[in-house]
Amino acid sequence: MAITIATGGGVSEAERPLLNDVIVPGFIDFKGHPSLRSISGSWKSASFIIGVEMAERLSFYGISSNLVSYLTGRLGQSTAAAAASLNAWYGTAALSPIMGALLADSYLGRYWTIIYSSLLYILGLGFLTLSAAFNTLNSSPNYKTTLPNNTSYSPPLLQTTFFFSSL
Repeated sequence: MAITIATGGGVSEAERPLLNDVIVPGFIDFKGHPSLRSISGSWKSASFIIGVEMAERLSFYGISSNLVSYLTGRLGQSTAAAAASLNAWYGTAALSPIMGALLADSYLGRYWTIIYSSLLYILGLGFLTLSAAFNTLNSSPNYKTTLPNNTSYSPPLLQTTFFFSSL
């Protein structure tokens, strides 16, 4: 199915503006159909990507700014161990686009990679919230760190494992 558009009025091909119903050569949409300029992309897709990226950046910087204080306070890690955990998290987050590129180029495609990675990110944030809620529900006074009333607290191994898995 080819869409041809007549250029009337003496307008040359180079002077013609981008037209709405032109097939973009070499591109297909997520359903495998030829990409038409009038229905593929545009501001609807751009606003979705901008919105997802803004939410992701806000959550990433919100977590990173509070992570060391949470690890040293509630999870009872030393400052050096908390800094090492933060650096490992930063490194993993910086290298994860390589895995995403491999999945997008070889297996899933761009659209489904963005959808699946966004769902995985939201699931991880939900589990991170749950792991923090488990910490507030646990009131047994066996912490490693000293709380204001001179009791020590150490979170259970399951809770710490769940926290780092969701992170």
